[in-house]
Amino acid sequence: MNHIYSFSGSRMRVSRLLIAAAFAAVTATPACSDTTSTTPVGKLSVQVVDANGAGVWLAAVDLYRVLGADTILWRAARTSSDGIAVFGETDGGIAEGDYLVHVSFITNFHLAPGEANDKPVTVHGGDDLVVTFQAVTTVPHL
Repeated sequence: MNHIYSFSGSRMRVSRLLIAAAFAAVTATPACSDTTSTTPVGKLSVQVVDANGAGVWLAAVDLYRVLGADTILWRAARTSSDGIAVFGETDGGIAEGDYLVHVSFITNFHLAPGEANDKPVTVHGGDDLVVTFQAVTTVPHL
């Protein structure tokens, strides 16, 4: 038994409420969506190189967004054969803000002595930034 349809007055009130809610949703949407304003973006690349300056392939690079005292994993990538990973390459870039870049290795490398991880970077609209990490091999050369 459907109580909405048992009283014609209730059905009328519900119908008017639905129409009013739909109208409010349709008219509010254009006011909130300004197609002329965009979030400024920049380009952020990470380069991981060995002691000889050659790119380190398959290094895992994570980008954390810094929001006050918190950090949130924002993007993740792997370096290509030239040792470079570009964050936001397929979706237009990285929004302005403060970030930390973290690198980890799935191959036989680790950070070079004295090299810091979790490097801070601030991205502004139009930037083309490169964060570089130095790595050394963990396997002795034969």
